[in-house]
Amino acid sequence: MVDAAAGFLDGSGERAADQGVQGELYLRFVLSSGAEFALPAMGVQEVAGMSPDRISSVPNVPPVVMGAYNWRGQVIWVGDLGQFLGLPPLNTNRPELSVIVVADQGVTCGLAIDRVVGAEFLDPRQLRPPLSGEDFAQGKLLVQGEWLLADGAVVRLLEPKALVDSHLWHSVA
Repeated sequence: MVDAAAGFLDGSGERAADQGVQGELYLRFVLSSGAEFALPAMGVQEVAGMSPDRISSVPNVPPVVMGAYNWRGQVIWVGDLGQFLGLPPLNTNRPELSVIVVADQGVTCGLAIDRVVGAEFLDPRQLRPPLSGEDFAQGKLLVQGEWLLADGAVVRLLEPKALVDSHLWHSVA
């Protein structure tokens, strides 16, 4: 359960901050390449399971735009986040896709990903400039930095505002 005023609650009703958890809450997820990313949880509206058949294709849009979807009575664009970053396309030959619904300044869109890792508190003070060897063609404007976690995982932080920028959706070819 999430309580915006009190923070994440555990099963006992204690706030995570009361248990010594430091950092901010982020949603961690993996793209089809295996690369791991995160978004600030406050910008995530929902992680929705969508049937690829329910995403309506739209002619004359860039290939990264998978189509339009009726999300809670609102028509939103759904894009392949991996392709936005210059990675291989997401495998859509499955019954359900994980789609992160994000919003910024009144614009809502869906970002199709391979799978969600989960919500985790990460310390923004530990964020470093992107140093990993992977070069994301479109991702230079989207990747704010990265964490190197104790288990050796590299998690890249994406800029939510840049993800919903309508210019990005039209300029990627």
